[in-house]
Amino acid sequence: MACFKPQLEVNLDASKSTSAVSLLRRNNVIAFGKKTLFGGSSLISSSSFGKQITDKSNFSPMAVAVREKEGNPSTYAESEEPGKGKKVMVIGGDGYCGWATALHLSNKGYQVAIVDSLVRRLFDQQLGVDSLTPIVSIQKRIKRWNQISGKQLDLLIGDICDFDFLAEAFKSFEPEAVVHFGEQRSAPYSMIDRGRAVYTQHNNVIGTLNVLFAIKEFSPECHMVKLGTMGEYGTPNIDIEEGYITIN
Repeated sequence: MACFKPQLEVNLDASKSTSAVSLLRRNNVIAFGKKTLFGGSSLISSSSFGKQITDKSNFSPMAVAVREKEGNPSTYAESEEPGKGKKVMVIGGDGYCGWATALHLSNKGYQVAIVDSLVRRLFDQQLGVDSLTPIVSIQKRIKRWNQISGKQLDLLIGDICDFDFLAEAFKSFEPEAVVHFGEQRSAPYSMIDRGRAVYTQHNNVIGTLNVLFAIKEFSPECHMVKLGTMGEYGTPNIDIEEGYITIN
C-alpha cells in the first residue's frame, strides 16, 4: 500500500520542477522535500540553491542553524537559563503552538531543534486561504529570532512518517526531550474528502508511532510531551478535569 505523504519544498519556482529529492541550502538551512500526493499541487524548489540528489540514503538531515553573520548584539532581555546545554526537539515547530514553544525553550537556554514538514503551509496554498496575521517563512522567523536573542535554533525539514528521515534527525541531534506537536489537528480539514481523511489518520497514527520508536531505538532516555486536543475525548457524560496535576 502506497504511503500517503505530502511534500513541501521551500521556494516557489514553477518553472523548475523536479522528480528528484531536493537538497536545498537557503539561509544556511538544509531542507528535505518529498513529492506531494495532493492532486499534483506542490511547492517547487529553486534549483539555484543547492544540488539534486536521487538516492535518499545519501541524505543526512544534519541540523544546520541559521546564523546571522553580521548585526547588532542581542537586544532581547536576558533571562534565567534553566535549560542551558539541554537538547529539546520540537516537532511541528512551525505551527501556532510549536513556534511559541520553541522560542520559550530557546530563551530558557535549551538547545532547540525544530522538526517540521511545513505541510500546514501547503494546506493553505491548496485551499486558497491565509492567516489573518501574515506569517513569514520559517527561515525568516528563525533568522529574526537569532538576531534579537543572540541564541540559535536548528531546523530540520522532513516528514515524521518517513522513519529514515526521523531516525537521522534523532541520531544527529540526540534530543533529551521531544515536544510533539506534529499532528494534523483540524477535524474540518479531515472531513473535506477521503484523501484528507486518510492523510490525517496516516500522519497522526504512523507519525506518532515513528516518534515513539525513534525514541526507543536512538534516545531511550529521552522524555516526550505529546499535545492533544479536547476533540480526542469526544463528548462524554462526565467532567473532563484540567489543570489539577502538579508537575515538578
